[in-house]
Amino acid sequence: MSHPQITMYGTTWCSDCKRAKQFFGEQRVHYDFVDVDGDDAGRAVVQGHNDGKDIIPTIVFEDGSVLVEPTNSELAAKLGLQTSASRAFYDLIVVGSGPAGLTAALYAAREGLSVLVVERSGVGGQAGVTEQLDNFPASPRASPATSWRTDCAARPSASAWRSCRPPR
Repeated sequence: MSHPQITMYGTTWCSDCKRAKQFFGEQRVHYDFVDVDGDDAGRAVVQGHNDGKDIIPTIVFEDGSVLVEPTNSELAAKLGLQTSASRAFYDLIVVGSGPAGLTAALYAAREGLSVLVVERSGVGGQAGVTEQLDNFPASPRASPATSWRTDCAARPSASAWRSCRPPR
C-alpha cells in the first residue's frame, strides 16, 4: 500500500504539534516528523514557508501544499476524511466505533439498515490497530456457524484454536 508523503516540522514540546501527531496517529496516517530544535535544515523549511518566522507545526504534503498550525478539521479536510453525514436520516446511529460499535453497525448493515457511525477519532478503537483479531464478525477468519469446524480444522496452532469455538 502506498502512503502519501507527509512531513511535519515541529518540536516535541509544542502542544499543537502533539495534537497534530495524535490526530495522524488516530487516523493511522503515516508521516515523517522533523524536530526543528535539532535540525537546522528543518527550521529553514519552516521559516521559508512562514516569511522567516518559526511557526509550528508546519505540515508539508506530497502535492506541495502546506498547512501551518492546522486545526483537526483542516487536517481532516486535507486528508479527505468524511466529517459529515451523507444522508438526512438513518435507521441507526452508532456513537463510538470500538469493537462493540463496529459490531452493532456491521450486523445492522447486514440486515439492510442504513447506519451512521460517529467517532471523534480513529475508527475501530483498539481493534483498528490490532494485527490479529480472533472471532470478530468482520474478520475474514470469522466463519458462519455451519462451517466453523472446517475452518478451525485448517488451523494447526493452539492459539488459533481459541477463536474457533462452536456457535451457541
